[in-house]
Formats: sequence, structure tokens, C-alpha cells
Amino acid sequence: MQLAGVLALCRSFLAAVDSRLGDMGAPLEYAAELAARTGEGNAYGLGFGPQEVGQWRVRAVLEAGDPERAVRIAEGLRPETHLLRSRQAAYWVTYGQALSRLRGRHEDATKAFRRAELISPHHVLRDPITREVLAELITRTRRDSPANRELRGMAYRAGLPV
Repeated sequence: MQLAGVLALCRSFLAAVDSRLGDMGAPLEYAAELAARTGEGNAYGLGFGPQEVGQWRVRAVLEAGDPERAVRIAEGLRPETHLLRSRQAAYWVTYGQALSRLRGRHEDATKAFRRAELISPHHVLRDPITREVLAELITRTRRDSPANRELRGMAYRAGLPV
């Protein structure tokens, strides 16, 4: 069941990437049904369960171009319940990416990225998309803000010019 659930999550995300938003919902719902039956688990090293489905839902909605909805969904999740630390970090990265697209939420985005970095530094410092978001946030944040200092620290650790 876990493998079928992960495949359904992949199908949903690919629909979002391909801008086939109508094809996104059914696989997500199927995965959610399977996750409700299996609970949190790590069969085959997949970390499949309700939390994982929620995280993929956030990613798909963000990819579909709705960062406000992605943030609302993310704020209803509990990443600490995920069995895999790498997926906990992935939650904070995705949440940070969604927040970075919202006006007035750049400090929150910075905090999310910092939290991800504390859990698993390479998820923040080596991911090309996250590095791009960090660089963009630096240009959008006031230089004298605490968030800017955190961003510059992360950018430095990621090997970005600061």
C-alpha cells in the first residue's frame, strides 16, 4: 500500500508540474486514503503516511502556483511526526519556498529555511532551487533586518556570494 501511495503522490505532483491541475486531486485523495489505512510508516524506506501526503499536497499546490493555499495546508501539518528527518527538513524547505512568494512573509520564510538547515543542512545549502530562493530573499529583505543577517549566513554557508 505504501508503494502505491507514493506512486499516486508522484502522479499528482507530475500533473501539477505539467499544469494539468484537474488531474492533481484524484491521486492525492487516493494516497490520502491509503495513508489513513497505513498510518505513519517507513516500509521500503519511503516514509509514507498522512504527514507525507500532506507534504506532497503542499508541494503540488505550490507547483500549481497557489502559494497562499500551500502555506495554509503546511500550517496544518506537524512535520515533527514524520519518521524521517530528511522529510522533516523537506517540509521546512517547501514551507519556506511558499512563504517566500507571499508579500510580508519573508522573515517567516527565513525562519523556515533556518529550521530546515538545523535539521539537515544539505537540504538547504545544496539544493539549487532553495539556493536561488535564498539569493532572491536577500535582495528583498531590508539590510538591517534580523532576517537579512540569517539569510546572509545561510547564503555564505551555501557558497553563494554575499
